[in-house]
Parts: sequence; structure tokens; C-alpha cells
Amino acid sequence: MQSILPSMPKPSGGFMGKRIKIPTAPDIFGEKEQTTASGYKRLSNDERIKRNLEAAAVAAEKENPNLAACLRTMSPVMTLFVKGILVLIPIYEYIFKWCIYLYYILPKNALLCIFGLTLCFFGGPYLAVFAAIEGFAKMGWERAYADILVIYDALKEVEKKSAEDDDQDLDNDGIADVDQIPPDELLKRKVKVAMKAVKDPSVVQSAIGSFWSAYLAVLATLKLQFARTTAIALGIASMIKFPIVRAVGPLLAQGLGKDLGHWAKTIVDTTINFIVIIFAWYLQMVISAFYSGLRGGKIFSDAFFALLQENGILDKAPDWLIKNKPYDPDESYLDEIVMYIVFAAGFSYQLLNNFAIPFPFNVILFPVTLLEWILRWQVTFENAGV
Repeated sequence: MQSILPSMPKPSGGFMGKRIKIPTAPDIFGEKEQTTASGYKRLSNDERIKRNLEAAAVAAEKENPNLAACLRTMSPVMTLFVKGILVLIPIYEYIFKWCIYLYYILPKNALLCIFGLTLCFFGGPYLAVFAAIEGFAKMGWERAYADILVIYDALKEVEKKSAEDDDQDLDNDGIADVDQIPPDELLKRKVKVAMKAVKDPSVVQSAIGSFWSAYLAVLATLKLQFARTTAIALGIASMIKFPIVRAVGPLLAQGLGKDLGHWAKTIVDTTINFIVIIFAWYLQMVISAFYSGLRGGKIFSDAFFALLQENGILDKAPDWLIKNKPYDPDESYLDEIVMYIVFAAGFSYQLLNNFAIPFPFNVILFPVTLLEWILRWQVTFENAGV
């Protein structure tokens, strides 16, 4: 596990040397003005988001007026979306630092116990993510991770230079210059700042290209791996489509009226495709839950007994429980018993709860859930013709 995170800093001085402050409600909802590091006034988050959206609309207006109109129309929705992202970023930074902190302070076998239980009780819904991880591992995880670090460092440098640019007041009126220039000039200014911040663009370009190529290769592997899921779903749809369209189509056409009645067959056809694809993925989740339960139970059992052995607890166990000491997993069925008990508990939990993940684990695993749905969409609908 240590080799997976070769560049992670070790914690020092309290909590990783720094605590992340989660924003308060007024800051999140943009209800008050802010200031730069030098004390210059800044617009509220609301105003800055609107200015950035207007800058994007102005940039799109010459090439695609419809896109510019769409951006302006969707401005309230996109503002809420951006606010949500601004809320989530510091929260998940906080969670991520805690995970890294625990990674360094907990024994390796304790971490494996936690991972095994997580896989056993919550692994079913993440079949595409686990397949992608295995694909990345086979196609050179070290190179992909190095590319991610290059891109991350470049983004951090751009963020730093952008913050320095925000902290300028050349006309000495006490208000940051970036909040006083027109939206189209703001966009050009930030693009220029970003370009100046990246000192070696060829390295960043190479990292982005390499990572994107690896991602496309993994995606192609996933499409081949889950092609059967889509094929089964569309096969079921083709068998049940005709009688359902024949029964529901006329009623739907009548409800839609003369002008829209010709859409009835298409609506029924698309709805059936979506339903059977969701059903096929559900069956895949059952298979994945069984596999993840077994795999997680095995990981937990091996790590649990290794942890007990490291601390000398197994040597003190009664003879009726462990006859041959020191404990040897190849000469005992105890680890297999624990493995199957944990597997039964995890697999049953996933089925009985319909693969729902309880709070707070659903919050912690939300980025993984989002990635899972993105991968499923790309694997299923890009070539499914839905």
C-alpha cells in the first residue's frame, strides 16, 4: 500500500500541520463582501459567479449566440451548482487529509481490516470503479499517478497565481481590480495568468495526453467487460418492446394529442431501454456484491489475524481454539470461518438494504459514487443507441 502514495507528506505538527476550516453559511451563500490578503474589497461569491458566467457568455456570443443565450438563461441554476461545488471542495479536502493522516498513523493491517470491511459491506454498487482500478493497475498505475501529480501541481500553481492577481489594486481605490473590469476582459486576464503560471507547458501537455490515453484505454476495457450487460438489457428490451408498445402506445398517443402523438412509440421505446438497462446493472450489482463480499471478507480475515499475531494475542488464545502455536493460517480453519461470517454479513447487508449506503459513509464515498455513475453512463449509453 505504501507504494501507491509515494509522494504523500507525512503528518507533522497537530493535524498534518494544518487544519482546514469549513466555510460558514454566510460565506457559502455569498451574503457578504470579502477581502483579499492585502485588505482590498472583493465582491460577494454570488456576484463573482455571475460575472464569471457572463464572461463565458460574452466569449461564446460571437461563435455561438444560442450557447450564450443558454448560459444566461441557466445562470440561476448554474450559480447554485457552482455554490454547491464551493461547499463540497473544502469538505472533501478535509476528509481527504484525515484519510491520509489515518493512512500514516494506523498499522498496515488495521488499514486492510477497514478496507476489507468497506469492500464487504459497500462494494456492490462500485463494480465499474473496481474494474477501472484493476484496469489502471494493469496499464501502469505508477505512470498515471505521476501524470496526476504533474497536473495537480500545475493547477495549484495556477490557483496561487490567480489569488495573487486577485490581490491587486493598481488604481488605489481599495477595491480589487479584477472586480472592476468588464467580464470579457476578466476572462482574457485569467487565461493569461494561467498561461504565465505554467512554466513548462510541454510537460503538462504530455501528462494530460498520457493520462487521457490511459483513461480511454481503461474505458475501452470497461466497455468490452460490460458489453454483455448492455447486450442482455437490449435483448430483453427487444423481446418485450412490441407487446408493450402495442398496449401502451395508442393510449399515450391519445394523451399527447394530434401534434405530438407520433412521439408515443419513441417515448415508450426509450423508457423500456432505460428500465431494462437499470435492471441489468442491478443484476450485475448482485454479482459484484457477492464478489466484493468474498474479497472483502478474505482481506479482513487475513489482516485481522495478522494484526492479532503481531500483538501476541493469538499466542495467549486457549488451546481448544488454536491447537498449534504459533498460529499458522495454512493449518487452521479459523480464518476461513471468520472470512465466511464477514462475507455472509456483508452480502446480506447489501441485499437487504438494496445496496444503499448509510450516513456518513454515503457522504465520504460520494466522489466514488459520482465516478461510478459517470463510468456506467459512458460504458452503457455511448454505444448502446439508447
